[in-house]
Amino acid sequence: MKIFVANKGDDTISFINDNQTKAFLELVKDKFTFKSDKSHVPQIGPHRLLMDKYKKELYTLNMFDDSISIIDIENFQLIDTVYVGPSPNDGIILNNLIYVLNGDADCLSVFDIGSGKILEQIKVGFQPQSILYSKKHKKIFVSNMNSDSISLINPLNLRIEKTLSVYSKPYGMCLSDDEKFLFIANTYLETGLDGSITIYDIINDEIIDNIRCGRLPISIAFHNGFIFVVNSCSNTLMKINLQSRQCEELYCGYMPVYIKIFKDFAYVSVSGENKLIIVNINDFKIEKKVEVGKEPDGLIFEA
Repeated sequence: MKIFVANKGDDTISFINDNQTKAFLELVKDKFTFKSDKSHVPQIGPHRLLMDKYKKELYTLNMFDDSISIIDIENFQLIDTVYVGPSPNDGIILNNLIYVLNGDADCLSVFDIGSGKILEQIKVGFQPQSILYSKKHKKIFVSNMNSDSISLINPLNLRIEKTLSVYSKPYGMCLSDDEKFLFIANTYLETGLDGSITIYDIINDEIIDNIRCGRLPISIAFHNGFIFVVNSCSNTLMKINLQSRQCEELYCGYMPVYIKIFKDFAYVSVSGENKLIIVNINDFKIEKKVEVGKEPDGLIFEA
């Protein structure tokens, strides 16, 4: 399995294989040498990663210069960098197009990577942060952090079918394996309070629960009846049993920010320590720590 990590603090992508870093790709050619130049100031800020497995291309959503970088996966080389609109926070690939959230423009942009053009834009809530697509329900979900809401969008006509009110400052989201439920991480940003996880029943169109978690939950994943929550200010990964509501908490290091799960392992980027940690989710113990670039953020697998 190949793992790619976006390093926002030094404009690089880490390529990891066999659970060790194999290479770094510099997205900015400014005579910057990784690890030797500590004064490098990030210019593009790769934040999230998307992958087209058919084209064998990796896309980085770059927050600082409002762009997408296109990377050839097989050769691990930068192909091009193109403008995609202000503050691209997150995205999905759907119908051979990239649907990008522009956080500073409060909109969802439909981007054609082939032509390098924005085809359409739709207004959502304030400061959209995360986007998901449910194939089963044929809906796009967008979390709007500064509107305390989730937009439910029809991908065929890009109309907002419903705006769901949730708790304070929603950020990360995930779906249950059967796509019956949407889980939303409410960060309660800047309040100093613990966050919460809202559970939305998609089929019955109702919020069925709200579970308290740690401080600043910003990334969330679901696996085999458990929710895994990254609490960035608590510096922990929380494992919540959905049936019993019992939880375990594991210290991750300073400022964990993003989680992906593959098989029996959680991969968590720890921004404050420049590491990717690998957690056995059955034993709920850290198995390995991998050095990556500066301020690692989004990550993605090629399995």
